[in-house]
Amino acid sequence: MLPKVIITGKHTDETIRRFSEVPGCRIVFAEGLQDIDPADFDDTEILLGGVSRELAEQMPRLRFVQLFSAGANGFSWLPERVVLANAYGAYGDSIAEHMLATTLMAMKRMPEYLKMQERQDWELLPDIERFDEMKVLSVGMGAIGTSYLRKASALGAECYGVRRTIHDQPDFVRRLVTTDDMDELLPEMDVVALSLPGTDEVAGMFDERRLRLMKPTAIILNVGRGNSIVTDDLVKVLQSGHLRAACLDVMDPEPLPKGHPLWTAPRTYITPHISGGYRAGVNYRRVMDVAVKNLCLVLEGKPPVHIVDRALGY
Repeated sequence: MLPKVIITGKHTDETIRRFSEVPGCRIVFAEGLQDIDPADFDDTEILLGGVSRELAEQMPRLRFVQLFSAGANGFSWLPERVVLANAYGAYGDSIAEHMLATTLMAMKRMPEYLKMQERQDWELLPDIERFDEMKVLSVGMGAIGTSYLRKASALGAECYGVRRTIHDQPDFVRRLVTTDDMDELLPEMDVVALSLPGTDEVAGMFDERRLRLMKPTAIILNVGRGNSIVTDDLVKVLQSGHLRAACLDVMDPEPLPKGHPLWTAPRTYITPHISGGYRAGVNYRRVMDVAVKNLCLVLEGKPPVHIVDRALGY
């Protein structure tokens, strides 16, 4: 009997057609994990879109899970027999564009001018920066951080990177270091951009000590996971007048509750975790391209691309 594949999520007619034309399997569509028919548990071998621990325990033949997200931490509990892959790279360019937009917004002091417009005031603000005067550090050199530095470099920035191990240094990166050597770079940087996975290793990485190592005029961005910055420390540092801006698409806690002091911390610009996702249609198409490719590879007995190392979480 052909292997059964369950695909979750709301999909376009074109995507449904593409999956339905994959040979050598039986496709079942379910809008959410809760919509999967228990009658399909016993013989499902492949699940596209995500999985819960409870569901995996009821699928004895499950052997491959394809995530539609790039983030993959939190799946260390999956049995060893189950191969896990993510959508690495599908969201990188869109998130990098968001990072570029927020960097420019803070550099050009656009939020202050918008408030000025609301007051119908006319004032010329000083200290406008340009990329060709900036040193930019990406902490995290996966698809997101690399794309951001490529775009910043094209605008004239001097680019630096931090990654877990030194390898694959792009030609537009002047220097690449590990986290052990990151502190010596922080005092020189005008922009520090975080695109880190949500692992224990990076939780609390940017505490008050590291935030104060940065220039008083530096901009910090975070599009990875909110817990890489200690929120209370960031509020304290901003309230003291240190840092030009904090541009946050992720934060801890998230969603940020009403009344939290981060909302009103000076020079803080918050977006509700929107830099990735499917709001840009190209992201959805890229994710589905990866999913279709990996489904075909697994059905052919070949290893999928972007296998997640569950010990690392990415």
